[in-house]
Amino acid sequence: MPRQRDYKAEYQRRIANALKRGLSRSQARGHARAGEKPIRAKPVQSDAGLETALRRLRETGNQSLAAKDAGVSAERFRRFLHSNGLAERRGKQWRIADNRTRRMTVITSGDAVELTLRDFEQASLNGKHLAAVSEFLRTIETDLLAPFIGQSVIDAAGIAHPLETDPNTLFRIDYTYSGSEEYHQIYRIIT
Repeated sequence: MPRQRDYKAEYQRRIANALKRGLSRSQARGHARAGEKPIRAKPVQSDAGLETALRRLRETGNQSLAAKDAGVSAERFRRFLHSNGLAERRGKQWRIADNRTRRMTVITSGDAVELTLRDFEQASLNGKHLAAVSEFLRTIETDLLAPFIGQSVIDAAGIAHPLETDPNTLFRIDYTYSGSEEYHQIYRIIT
């Protein structure tokens, strides 16, 4: 026969132990009030749903709508944003501050190299460049490369890498590295 638990005594013991440690009653219960530090603050780990919600938040600016569209709870998404420092509310606007590093292939200095890029803006610029290069290789329209002339991406160490825009070099790189990467392989978030 299983042992009978005395829930009332367990609860009283938990409250008493927390008061000895200088914690409030709400912290001891496991539901800290706003402004109080939770006893076990674990950062919410990223998953596909939360990343989709973050992408939707960038597009819509509405947190609850972004969470709903991605199929995650608004509270979990809010904790994800707060615990990872990805966004904060400024009045009625959300300010996204996604400074997580990303590992990406960068076409620079006549070669395609794997680099760790410092934040979302650098990864976005590199992604646009990769898309333009792919479209250029398909259509051979050099106008697609014009916006990237003189542009550079900055890696995690702060070193600038100029984006390759020479058509002949891009054809040579394509011939050397013919093969395609999946989307989740292109944007790898490093935690």
